[in-house]
Amino acid sequence: MAYNYFGGRLLKLGVSGDDVTVLQTLLNKLPSSIASPVTVDGVFGSSTEASVKKFQTYFGLTADGVVGKNTFLYFGQRTSAYLPSGSSPFGSRTLKKGMSGTDVWVLQNRLNGDLKKYAAALGMPADSQFGSKTQAGVKLFQADNGLSQDGVVGPLTFNKLFMKTNYGGRLLQKDRTDRNQGYDVFFLQERLTTLGYYSGALDGQFGPVTESAVKALQTAAKISADGVVGPATYYHLGV
Repeated sequence: MAYNYFGGRLLKLGVSGDDVTVLQTLLNKLPSSIASPVTVDGVFGSSTEASVKKFQTYFGLTADGVVGKNTFLYFGQRTSAYLPSGSSPFGSRTLKKGMSGTDVWVLQNRLNGDLKKYAAALGMPADSQFGSKTQAGVKLFQADNGLSQDGVVGPLTFNKLFMKTNYGGRLLQKDRTDRNQGYDVFFLQERLTTLGYYSGALDGQFGPVTESAVKALQTAAKISADGVVGPATYYHLGV
């Protein structure tokens, strides 16, 4: 079966594949107030459609049950419509040492923001360059997830990254409709709560309270306290 990366095609009733499995896994990680639990079987059936509609309604999207560019964005996955011209969407090509690009940037952010040991391996915020340190971080992630430790990001590693790391695919900030709500904002709030910076609602909405928490983390980390979650902030979010 051909590999379908998450964000590479419309997901709707009747389709099946790796990307549907990722979608179902992400839906199940959210509270029932945002998305209903579904069976993870890789088949987009009526219960998956209903859960997607609930997610879309919650975030003010058109509740058609079809996962297109705007719904993917709110799952933290930028498709070509939201990427710089000429950029490759995360998951659309195999990544390995010597490569560069926006998708490498996403890879680095996802690893940095997940666990401190991945951030320690990379040694710095995302720079879009897949060097030996990024390779080492990928190998650590692969080892933790029962994957072949080759340092190459192919379909199996992409799927695990989508399902195990919860943010890093885009900048997050208040007052930007393409950056201020969604799945990744929810898990940003959860992480900030764990780190002791946030005590507000876990609602997936990047408002003033979330911004204040981000600025507090940035201040403690001695980085620019601008309230925008970018590479430097992702680097300090690992636990």
